[in-house]
Amino acid sequence: MAKIICVANRKGGVGKTTLATNLAVALNNKGKSILLDADEQQSAFKWANQREDIKCIAVHSNLLEKLEELDNQYEYILIDVAGRDSTIFREALLVSDTLVVPTQPSLLDLDVLSYMQEKVKIAKQTNENLDAYIAINRASVRTKELNDAIEFVKEFDEFKLLNTVLFERKQFRYAILESKSVTEMSSSKAKDEMNQLIIELI
Repeated sequence: MAKIICVANRKGGVGKTTLATNLAVALNNKGKSILLDADEQQSAFKWANQREDIKCIAVHSNLLEKLEELDNQYEYILIDVAGRDSTIFREALLVSDTLVVPTQPSLLDLDVLSYMQEKVKIAKQTNENLDAYIAINRASVRTKELNDAIEFVKEFDEFKLLNTVLFERKQFRYAILESKSVTEMSSSKAKDEMNQLIIELI
């Protein structure tokens, strides 16, 4: 039975696909894995298509049927969900072992977490073993909002806050352009941060 990890947020622009592609490389190194791109933009699918080692398929409907088909073929299934509410998002919550919600530490991004928590609560009525995490992503090194964001996130008891903060760094953009993970690139703070986050999650 595969371990299913879902990366999702109702809000776009929080670095969701960037996190998913980096996790895809980490999971691929750990065991047989597949990335499901459930976002119509297909950014993760296009990224994976430039590589030979990452198995990725686009799934825009019938997610539960597809997961049932793949379950015994892989050790890890990673789902990148579009930045909005959708049937696929709700289905993913019902079967995932782990949910990772990346968020920027700004008020507009943090406001969405109340909605996400409600969906997690509903999902846990069926999927009581769901582990839900918040990852603070794309944080600025020049503002004081990070500490306020950390305290704000702690109020959401359905989530565990990952200790690792991913800062806004150009290496993440370069990695996407090269169809890589930052962990495959030269030494950088982005690489160190992603490795720490991976250790926390998997």
